[in-house]
Amino acid sequence: MYSNANQTALHVLCNNIANIGKTALITGDFNIRDSDWDPNYHYHSTHIEDLTAIADSLSLKLFPPIKPRPYNSNSVLDLVFLASNNPGFGKHSLFPEIWRFSDHVFLLITVRINDKNINTVIQSIKKDSDEEKDFVNDIINSIKGLNTTIIMNKDLLLNITSHLSQAYENAWSRYSKPRRITKHSKKWWNQQCSDRLSTYHQSRNLEDWKSFKSSIKETKWKFFDKKIHEIATSNKRPWNLMNWVKKKTLPSIKTISYERQSCNTLLSLWNALHHSYNSAANQSINTNNLNDIT
Repeated sequence: MYSNANQTALHVLCNNIANIGKTALITGDFNIRDSDWDPNYHYHSTHIEDLTAIADSLSLKLFPPIKPRPYNSNSVLDLVFLASNNPGFGKHSLFPEIWRFSDHVFLLITVRINDKNINTVIQSIKKDSDEEKDFVNDIINSIKGLNTTIIMNKDLLLNITSHLSQAYENAWSRYSKPRRITKHSKKWWNQQCSDRLSTYHQSRNLEDWKSFKSSIKETKWKFFDKKIHEIATSNKRPWNLMNWVKKKTLPSIKTISYERQSCNTLLSLWNALHHSYNSAANQSINTNNLNDIT
């Protein structure tokens, strides 16, 4: 960020601190001299309280550079505030050798990124598939087969729950399949689409391609018709449909004018209505326009 001599940016941050989300770093030219970070300045700035309040509200802490400023400078205005509880951030370094003719110095902040394995293959059961029906039937039969009349103590209850848990695990292993999550994954895609696409890849025939496109169109219609029916009858949240359509532009707005003057206040609008009503008094009325309404 850059805050000018009038501290405009600092005032904006102070007034909007409640609307700022989680922040890991704030750096820039603050244009604030203070003895806390400038050894050549022996006074406290009048803006230090606002800057400290902003940093505390965002859980940030002023971090000094690894090495002191190795060049002669009349003031220290460039600061770095980092999240003190974030282990990914290290201290920052200064690069005065590429300072050249600027009155600012380059800063380098080291961010440590830990290795993380993101699994893109998951076990799942396709919704509304035959596997889902068989999975539910197996669970129902397993529950029916449990003898719950002999639960007389804690050990027998644990034994029943253990059998039930094992039944769930066995059914899941039997009917779930590994699926790879990609940016091209579609919720409406089904086995018929995969089969017809595979057929086209093998034949490279135009008719097979048309059959594949036709199956996609049919599958999409069925999927979205079912979703619309679910939204309309089950959760009754029509705003969920807004993600499927483009945003509509608002209608153009024209300012009401009276006697070539724009009516921008409530008083001017009322005067326009008052005089327009009086001018229409004692005028002949054509009631035929009401026939279209009735």
